[in-house]
Amino acid sequence: MVAESQDKILKYYKHKQIFLRIITAAIILISGILIGAGGTILLAKNNIIWISHKHKDPAGITKEITEKYGLTQQQTKRVEEIINKAFEQRKSDDEEMDKKHDIYFQIVIAEMKEVLTPEQFERWNTDFQTMREKFKKRADKK
Repeated sequence: MVAESQDKILKYYKHKQIFLRIITAAIILISGILIGAGGTILLAKNNIIWISHKHKDPAGITKEITEKYGLTQQQTKRVEEIINKAFEQRKSDDEEMDKKHDIYFQIVIAEMKEVLTPEQFERWNTDFQTMREKFKKRADKK
């Protein structure tokens, strides 16, 4: 009788022990999944390409300001002039910066030509021009 009750007690504790091991394993598994997901988010957050809003033209911006602030016709006309002037200035500044970059890149190309062999320079210059075109296309999309 004592042996039977001891067997029942041992079975009870053995089942309880198995149950605790399963719970512990589940907790460890869930923790691992959460840690992995958190690590993935931390690594990927800087590599996500965010889709930006489409750039607006001066007329669209003027219309938005007019509607948002309830401008009169006279105010709308002045705002349109201001926005157009700002866009023209920005375009002028961009063109000026492009000219400065072209001058700088011509200096870099000349200096690289002095250092590299003709074969090396030809390969480098091809890669360099490809890179410049890629960045120009990216800048034109803005």
